[in-house]
Amino acid sequence: MGMRIHKILGYGLDDVQHEVGRITDPRINVSGHLLMAPDQVGPEYLAHLEKLRDAEREHSDAWFDIETEIQLLRATPGHLDWPVTWECEYGRQDVLLIRPMAFGKWSRCDDPIDYAEECALHEDPTAPRVVPLPQGIWPFESLYMDSRDGRRLDGTVKWVFDRLMHGKTDGPTPEQRRAVDHLAHRLGFDDADQARTCIVPWVPGDVRRIASWGSLFTEPDVWLQLRPMLYVYWS
Repeated sequence: MGMRIHKILGYGLDDVQHEVGRITDPRINVSGHLLMAPDQVGPEYLAHLEKLRDAEREHSDAWFDIETEIQLLRATPGHLDWPVTWECEYGRQDVLLIRPMAFGKWSRCDDPIDYAEECALHEDPTAPRVVPLPQGIWPFESLYMDSRDGRRLDGTVKWVFDRLMHGKTDGPTPEQRRAVDHLAHRLGFDDADQARTCIVPWVPGDVRRIASWGSLFTEPDVWLQLRPMLYVYWS
């Protein structure tokens, strides 16, 4: 175990199948160049985004989303750090994390405040850990989707749903339960229990695009399993 602390925000999996030093998970393309990569991403990714943007109807939601990422990347000084973290030696081999390309500040290493915080707050500060972020990560915080198909859901409706389900310490009243089941039906779920399982933080397009460009996954819908998290490990 080393002495440099790493803290990374991103969208990832914490159940990656693996053997010692290698990924065996059928969801992950181990020969894709996002796992077989140098430390930096070259200008070819920006060119890829420009082609995606030009294929969309101008000023549509999809066009605007891609154009925003392009402008953020153009405003990023210096090189673009590699966006995928899978640490086979020092961290948890069951964790694979993707950081949006334009959000370099979501990753930092060897920060003295992080070092002091981990040592002060945790009995075993050098143990790698994952902290789930159920509200998402800013600026994508409080955006939600249906984990079955990626359909965007109204964040206000999610808030009402949570208030009804957790309004009392012993669970919702019968009236609240009927109301939340009705709301779940309106959202396309069988009942409140299915909604509670399937409503998850939205995975931003920035993450999906870099994963697709790098052929990270073996099936196009694996991104639906990604969840926001803070990953902490030492090297």
